[in-house]
Amino acid sequence: MKPLFFIFDPNKRVYWLYLLSALILAIWFYGALIFKKQHWINRSSVVDLVWIFVNQGGTKLLLVPMLAMQISFILWLNQIIKPLFGEGNWFYVNESYLSLGFAFILFISHDFSKYLLHLAQHKVSFLWRFHAVHHSATSMTPLTLYRIHPVEFIINALRSLMVNVLLSVCFIYLFKNNITVLDLLGVNLFVFLFNVAGSNLRHSHIWLGFGKWERFFISPAQHQIHHSAKIKHFNKNFGSTLAIWDALFNSLLLSKNEQVKGFGLDQKFKNRQTLKQQWSGIVY
Repeated sequence: MKPLFFIFDPNKRVYWLYLLSALILAIWFYGALIFKKQHWINRSSVVDLVWIFVNQGGTKLLLVPMLAMQISFILWLNQIIKPLFGEGNWFYVNESYLSLGFAFILFISHDFSKYLLHLAQHKVSFLWRFHAVHHSATSMTPLTLYRIHPVEFIINALRSLMVNVLLSVCFIYLFKNNITVLDLLGVNLFVFLFNVAGSNLRHSHIWLGFGKWERFFISPAQHQIHHSAKIKHFNKNFGSTLAIWDALFNSLLLSKNEQVKGFGLDQKFKNRQTLKQQWSGIVY
């Protein structure tokens, strides 16, 4: 029953405040469109729910011990690098600036690593077999975020763990006033602002673009383009929050003058979208 409590966890995209902000934005721009029954009650949405409980059941049991060891890994690596590079503690920065700087660099590091992994999930056939589960959704709701294969769930967690550990080790080693456990494990300010700014509309039928700002930030409309079943939209907008990575790697597509008429995999693969085949990782 743990997934039912996601709405009370600010680390989850479906935290009540994030959902409320998305609802307000959706009603402001599109009114009653968001409440259309066919977007919420359909086969694809049921599959989303199944994957939520699958991932928060067995898969979570494998990840909890790994995440619990995060601080231990950080302290252990910090002890290893001291004999190699000296005692460290080279800089002293005001604690408020240090926490803000750590949060900003952590955000940038996570966002870039998410882009690289997402790109690999589309380009490397082995990874795509699992990532295709997420793209098999033909109807989009905020719950589609959790429609992922357990193997991808673990890979994503390992990416997050690696970034947290490596960056934390660097900060602990370089600065005399160490970052705190809250800095390491707390909600990142920049992620919080992104979630409040309507991130839940990314997986929805609400077309919300950011205009010229889409060259810097991925809008809900741009992510819907990424999920589009139209061939011209394939391999576009891999970014999570920032659009600069897509711009650098020539995968950026602005939402202006674009239309998304349907979501999901290519037509010839739609007969492979059963739960059994998704679980086996052979959707594509």
